[in-house]
Amino acid sequence: MLVLMGVMLFMGTRKQKRQMVEMEEMRASITTGSRVQLLSGLFGTVIDANSEFIDLEIAPGVVTRWNKLAVRGVVPVDEAADTYVGAQLSTDEPTDPVVDADADKSDDIADDK
Repeated sequence: MLVLMGVMLFMGTRKQKRQMVEMEEMRASITTGSRVQLLSGLFGTVIDANSEFIDLEIAPGVVTRWNKLAVRGVVPVDEAADTYVGAQLSTDEPTDPVVDADADKSDDIADDK
């Protein structure tokens, strides 16, 4: 029983260490121009990076400073274009017709008089 618990503890610790190493490698790979996603879900382009902080451009001319620990991951180049403001959105036509609610109210007011 103790051997089984020891093996489970060893395997769990080993997996956690591997994940930590992968995250450190990812954070070390962040360079100027990289497109990243933060833990909050915010996307940005790295303007400047040092060992502890990164400066992100989150909109044209809007630069914010973040701790590197807030980075969830580097966005692959083929997916990066989809994360920009103004990226091509769905071209499907809306299925519900647009109704002008104010137009109906003005007709009701005219009928009351």
